[in-house]
Amino acid sequence: MSEHKSPPEPEPQVRACPWCHGSGFLTHALAYCPGTDPFKGPTETVHRAGQCPHCRGSGAYDSALDTTLDQARGEEPPPP
Repeated sequence: MSEHKSPPEPEPQVRACPWCHGSGFLTHALAYCPGTDPFKGPTETVHRAGQCPHCRGSGAYDSALDTTLDQARGEEPPPP
């Protein structure tokens, strides 16, 4: 057996956002049903892409950019 060990790989400098997987965008499904009863009748579904609120579209997660943490703390989110 060999006593030689390879050096550990360095940690990546940028952590990919776990919510958008580094793309910076999330898709949202919106449903519309005409009338007063939302559970009755035909429903139209629209898929929209939007900026990820956790990484603010950068694709790299940084807790300082996460606007959802500001809401949990009761603080105002930073301007975009």
